[in-house]
Amino acid sequence: MHTDNSDITSNGTPRVTVVMGLYNCESTLQQAVESIINQTYRHWELIMCDDASTDGTYQLACSLAEKDARIKVLQNRQNMGCNMVLNRCIEAAQGEYIAVMDSDDESLPTRLEKEVAVLDNNRQYAIVGTATIHYDTEGDFMVHRPKEIPQPIDIARSIPHSHPCCMIRRKALLEIGGYCTEKKMYRIEDYYMMARLYARGYRGYNLQEALYRYNDNHEAYRRRLWQTRINEVYTYNRAITILRLPMYARLYTLRSLLVGLLPYPIYKFLHCRPWLKKRT
Repeated sequence: MHTDNSDITSNGTPRVTVVMGLYNCESTLQQAVESIINQTYRHWELIMCDDASTDGTYQLACSLAEKDARIKVLQNRQNMGCNMVLNRCIEAAQGEYIAVMDSDDESLPTRLEKEVAVLDNNRQYAIVGTATIHYDTEGDFMVHRPKEIPQPIDIARSIPHSHPCCMIRRKALLEIGGYCTEKKMYRIEDYYMMARLYARGYRGYNLQEALYRYNDNHEAYRRRLWQTRINEVYTYNRAITILRLPMYARLYTLRSLLVGLLPYPIYKFLHCRPWLKKRT
């Protein structure tokens, strides 16, 4: 277990703040929170913000906070969206590093410890991600390993780091003003946040070890509405502009529209690549 006293700052605050947005996730929240509680890296705080859930999510979050003083719960009186929720968590954060976590996923036990080690030992990186295990109701079906050291041109093709498993220097996030709140970037705010970091000269790294389990089921696909695809095209073009990428990079933006036209069975077949990946 990682117990180095350097995990706590001189004023006694934790160096890592885990941020988690909540919305109607009562059925998955406890498992997600327990995966943070079970981390080998112990000196963290978890800030959760409920975005006006209509089920028992907020009550469950409060009960979990009562059992562990490292957990704090915020609440929005009306639904504001993921970008506003994460910004509110970051404003309340004390940690030097911000670790993102989704409320229906699972962080494997050594995730925080290994991400902290990367940022501590590599000042040239402001963001670190990991490989992710994708699963659905039938079990694990794919391991996604993003490029180890992405370059700006890679952002034209796809998001350079899997957002839910990222750890980011809080100073860098504050420098760019957190997540963009523009409505046209709804559900794409993570991608544009990373593009803005890279545009400011920050760079990132991806651990090739799978340290995160990502819930990639039918509900996740259903949340990707056609309007989301339109938002993606808009946001990708904005990212290409601020990164000053070559004109041909804009061709990659058409992929979002093509994917949006695919029926779910075809999308799943191509996404899961069953001829290459074997369920575990």
